[in-house]
Amino acid sequence: MSTLKYLVMAILFVASTTFYAGANESATEPAKEHGAEGAAAEHSATPSEPAQDKNSKKGKRGGKKASAAALREVEQLDTEDTIKRIIGDGRDSAPKKKSARKKKAVHAAEHSPVSAHGGGAVDAEEAVRRLMEGNRRYVAGKNSAIHRTAQRRAEVAKGQHPYAIIVGCSDSRVPPEILFDEGLGDLFVIRSAGNVIDDIAIGSMEYAVEHLGVQLIMVLGHERCGAVDATLKGGEVSGKLNSVVEAIRPAVEKAKAKGQVSHSCDLLCSSVKGNARMVAEKIKKSSPLITDSIESGMLRVVGAYYELESGVVTLTYKPVL
Repeated sequence: MSTLKYLVMAILFVASTTFYAGANESATEPAKEHGAEGAAAEHSATPSEPAQDKNSKKGKRGGKKASAAALREVEQLDTEDTIKRIIGDGRDSAPKKKSARKKKAVHAAEHSPVSAHGGGAVDAEEAVRRLMEGNRRYVAGKNSAIHRTAQRRAEVAKGQHPYAIIVGCSDSRVPPEILFDEGLGDLFVIRSAGNVIDDIAIGSMEYAVEHLGVQLIMVLGHERCGAVDATLKGGEVSGKLNSVVEAIRPAVEKAKAKGQVSHSCDLLCSSVKGNARMVAEKIKKSSPLITDSIESGMLRVVGAYYELESGVVTLTYKPVL
């Protein structure tokens, strides 16, 4: 019986010794893990770093706890960021279409090739000023032709950055680059009889706004416009010309109804100006991209009138610049 008693006591002693040895080894593992770091710190530390030694010792004692806490914090941050990316955080929800397009326009303006006037985005007000200054040079016979050189041709071959879209008439007497004394790479020009627009013209404007960063669209009517005159006189027209007349007709009918005639502007003149205004207002509502760009302040649409004899361009429709 006593032998059995001693045997049980021996088994218990061995088991307790193994348990305490394992516990002691686990407790000393953090110190082993940080031993190399501690040795390096001792050799590299200067006399002015005693506080860092104390902090590092604390780190050795609580290494596992600190690592677990840091891991939980990272996991929490990652989860929160993921949620924000998916549903937003309330303060910065998914961007509206117009703000996204505004960023695209700004991006296009910043990263497109430099313009002939020094590069950078050109806002609508500055674009109008440049156009009017160029027209004054043209009227005065002081055309600069600075942007029609071989050097300029080589520059724009690498890319374009026009500062204005001109929607003008196909009339051979009204080439925008000449009327505004501009050259290669300055103006994005869309021309048709009576400055009428269709889906192709609108798509072209969308391209210039979204990808080239243009912030001004000018609809340019002109004195004695043949397309408007044909609409005003009525009668039959042949072929596809009828589609041009039908597009202009509402502006002519409106001018007739208002009787907007003065000594310097007859019914044809009034109809041309009214047509330019009508087209400008149609452009503003022509596509979500253009509408959003206007609402976000990144785009303006104006109307203008060109006098054939004097060469003067006058703004006839400018909502807000």
